[in-house]
Amino acid sequence: MLSFFDMETNTTKKDPLKFGAADYLLTKIIAVGFVLVSAIVTIVSPIIDWASGKPLSVRLDGLNQGPAVTAKPGVTVQHDTHLLAQFSDASAGLWLANLAPAILFVICMAVVVWLLWKLLDDVRDGRPFTRRNVTRMRLIAITIIGGSILLFTVQGLVHGHLLSTALPDTVMLFANNSSASDLLIPGVGFLLAGLAEAFGRGVELENDVEGLV
Repeated sequence: MLSFFDMETNTTKKDPLKFGAADYLLTKIIAVGFVLVSAIVTIVSPIIDWASGKPLSVRLDGLNQGPAVTAKPGVTVQHDTHLLAQFSDASAGLWLANLAPAILFVICMAVVVWLLWKLLDDVRDGRPFTRRNVTRMRLIAITIIGGSILLFTVQGLVHGHLLSTALPDTVMLFANNSSASDLLIPGVGFLLAGLAEAFGRGVELENDVEGLV
């Protein structure tokens, strides 16, 4: 007769948090879906508005003025929670400038998702600790950190240009309203860089063990 201890040791306990095939697939679908939805909302939709002749509507950040703000001819300013400007006959350059931050964001997200896709494939196949995956994690971290800095810069330049174009007697090269929460994104990048270093140590240990066998 088996004792309780024997039954306990012979019973395989399944980790409820362990990823299965469906979990890997779902993670990929969610990641790709996020990129596609972001592209549709921030790039495709404005391009459709541009092609259909609709006015360019933008939120103007970096301006601390009240309801007395006036606009240049062809521009309508609305005072809501934020200052909103509507360009009735925006040039192609203005449309493209407004699209630039969104395009940069989607490109960075696509790169991160592609690298994550490849990384998940190796993890699913039981090969997480490889130099290739360490490189992928570092590239993800670099993309997030560098992309955040570049996006901040591009947004500031674009908003400054929009303000200068919309408002009379206003010349601004850079305008960006950022908060402490914006530091979370590069913080995630630095966290991934640390995890990549841990993965690199894991690869070295695995190679050392294989060398002893």
